[in-house]
Amino acid sequence: MSVATEVERLIVEEIAVGRAIDSVAHDEDLLASDILDSLGIMELVAFLEEKHGIKVSDSDLTPENFQTVDSIVAFVDRKKG
Repeated sequence: MSVATEVERLIVEEIAVGRAIDSVAHDEDLLASDILDSLGIMELVAFLEEKHGIKVSDSDLTPENFQTVDSIVAFVDRKKG
């Protein structure tokens, strides 16, 4: 399963549960649309660290890294080197 699919599934099935969201466009602004809030970002970070063996530092917690599914995928790719 691709990182994009994993992230979308996590958002739909765990983070946005109960909000009638059944999919997320990979270029949708997750922050502006309030799909991701600070708690959701922390849940996403924990998932990415566990699933992909990366370390997300405080300096990585910028809107640019978590704004869209595509930006999250790019971030994971950079961290994995």
